[in-house]
Amino acid sequence: MATCEHCGTAFTPSRPEEVYCCRGCEFVAEMIRDSGFDRFYDLKQGLATAPVRSRPFEQHDFSWLAPLVAESEARSTDGSASLDCAIEGISCVGCVWLIDKLFDPFPGAIRSAAHPASGRLHLDWQVGQCDLESFLRELTRFGYVAGPVRRDAPDHERRRLAARLGLCGAFALNAMAFSLPVYLGMPASFEFAGLFRLIAFISATLSMLVGGTYFVERAWRALTLRTLHIDLPIALGLLLAYAGSIVGWALGLEGLMYFDFVATFVFLMLGGRFLQTAAVDRNRRRLLRSSPIPPSLRSGSETIALESLQSGQTFELDPGQATPVAATVTHEAEVSLEWINGEADPVLVHPGTRLPAGAILLSRQPLTLTAAEPWAESLLARLARRDDTERGSPLLQKVLRAYLIVVLLFGIGGLIGWILLGEPATGLQAMISVFVVSCPCALGVAIPLADELAATRAERHGAFIRTASLWSRLRQVKHVVFDKTGTLTLERPVLQDPATMSDLSDEAALALARLTAGSLHPVGRTLHEALGMRGQRLLAAHGSGNLEDHPGQGVALRPTSDDPGTWTLGRAGWTDAIQDGATVLAHQGRRIAAFHFRDSIRPDAHQALDALRNRPCDLHILSGDTPAKVAPLAAELGIPSNQAIGGLDPDQKAARVRAIDHLDTLYLGDGANDSLAFDAAHVTGTPVVDRSLLEAKSDFYTLGSGLAFLPELFRIADQRARGVRHAFIFALIYNSAAVALCLHGHMNPLLAAILMPLSSIFSVLLVTFRNRPAA
Repeated sequence: MATCEHCGTAFTPSRPEEVYCCRGCEFVAEMIRDSGFDRFYDLKQGLATAPVRSRPFEQHDFSWLAPLVAESEARSTDGSASLDCAIEGISCVGCVWLIDKLFDPFPGAIRSAAHPASGRLHLDWQVGQCDLESFLRELTRFGYVAGPVRRDAPDHERRRLAARLGLCGAFALNAMAFSLPVYLGMPASFEFAGLFRLIAFISATLSMLVGGTYFVERAWRALTLRTLHIDLPIALGLLLAYAGSIVGWALGLEGLMYFDFVATFVFLMLGGRFLQTAAVDRNRRRLLRSSPIPPSLRSGSETIALESLQSGQTFELDPGQATPVAATVTHEAEVSLEWINGEADPVLVHPGTRLPAGAILLSRQPLTLTAAEPWAESLLARLARRDDTERGSPLLQKVLRAYLIVVLLFGIGGLIGWILLGEPATGLQAMISVFVVSCPCALGVAIPLADELAATRAERHGAFIRTASLWSRLRQVKHVVFDKTGTLTLERPVLQDPATMSDLSDEAALALARLTAGSLHPVGRTLHEALGMRGQRLLAAHGSGNLEDHPGQGVALRPTSDDPGTWTLGRAGWTDAIQDGATVLAHQGRRIAAFHFRDSIRPDAHQALDALRNRPCDLHILSGDTPAKVAPLAAELGIPSNQAIGGLDPDQKAARVRAIDHLDTLYLGDGANDSLAFDAAHVTGTPVVDRSLLEAKSDFYTLGSGLAFLPELFRIADQRARGVRHAFIFALIYNSAAVALCLHGHMNPLLAAILMPLSSIFSVLLVTFRNRPAA
């Protein structure tokens, strides 16, 4: 296992001299060196970041930029304008420095401020003096892609939590500051004693209103769904401690007044939850990729909202978009059906052909279609529907149920016991203190920390976590189900002889770069990336060309004044008589180079699957590809033939998963035809490919090319569980001792205020130590 010299992701090299995990990382590293920005790696300090992949080679749409720039400049009153945008690829202080260095030389540039934590980029410039689109296109060459800030950005909860956390921190300091004199012996007769107690009460009340309601609402929502959530004991402890403090204040019982405890507890719990949410939101914001499903369609001069599309309406589909409904084609074009049936090879369609929903247009020109069904009845509408139901852990449900029963029994038992001894006030104090000290404060901080440490380790292996509940569910997995195309195999064909590329003359390399620039065809994209820096430099020096699509054959570069000949790239036999299955680059009909490709299993697939078998896990393949293609792959990977099924449609895939799953199935897929199976599985993951849909509904996604991350995820889950288990054992011992003190009437607010942060600190240290990678 090697580590990528640019992004730091672990990968298995295919050649001994290979030091980068993907072409994108290799290209960006060369750009950084050539530009004299080597300090980027000093600032990065070995931090693992997401692989660059295809970002520098893709065509990016910046049509959203001009209206925002015009609006900002129109509002300007001092000659400067500003813009906030989302940015993909930013991860560390090195990225912040690099983006600033790239922006500074642009005429009219004032300041750039990139924020890795929020995935935002702020730009200031002189009105009318700065070409922002050129700057953003330059950023893509270094692996950063800017986009508009989404209104449904997934960091809203994190921002709300940050606001609650800041306010509750101030309230906690207030409550502690005005409770401390009481602990230091301030007499009740002191003239400001009542005021101090009132301020502590107000601080605790504000903490409950601002922060406590967060846990109460979530606990109540879980109860209405007839499930138990970790927020339930937190909410119960807060409510009882607050109510008991009010009763104690009213009755003059110092032993019941936990106002400072309430405020501090709310702050600590919000801190733990913020840590947990920030890690998940960071990975949800990492990708700016839009779905190939268009939100609206053109029909002549009109724009049709997707939801309004009806059978019989004619609409235009742009290159790279998926047809949202089954539709009839009006002219020849090349499409990909991989999203729907798993078939990787492009398909030539003729006028009158009925395309299924989800077919993606590969041709460079728009395609006119006639809808054969409304959007509401489309298969793609079902596949794109998101299931936001939070998947919980059955084990956690059992533990919480037992925990609540035990706490209630001890608390009520303590009250009854002291009443029988003739001391009801002490009994009330004992019951309230049991409920207070039994709040899972230590676990409320330790578990989010364990999640953050685990997510950070997963990122080093190229996997990015989207749901905090993944780790406990992952350890229950006994069946791992793979899609075939794009999941077990790479999403694009692999060039068999890379030396063919280096043998091209500059003239031929320029023609090939022009022929493949902006291509949606998988072969074209592979060739464009294989040209790497050489191709980008030639395009920058000489510009792109005028292309002409020949569906089913290839693409031609029209003659120019510099080169009156015609260059073509297409299938063998199109421009010559040789039928050898190659993709041929030709000039004036003369073969210049022949490129041969092969489908490739993802790197580390054999080792990764062997590691999964050793857990042990049963392995399955469910594919829309033909059984004839699935069977050889299953045999090569050692998967039994009765567990490798091909020719399945989306409903059949989902039915197979439901038959296998007993809350113990992980499904790994990448296409729209995997969406229903995703909904049926207990744990879900997806490799992010060129046309993404599933990362928005998956538990995790991966940006690497291999499968080595998969057994690593299981190991990380085991190590996280070890840390949490030790923290739980400590919490059990701590709570047992604390409850014993409570039942004997020896617990008081001062002791509780001391024990709570100490137990949290010890739990954090325990989780950090136990969650270290095994040697």
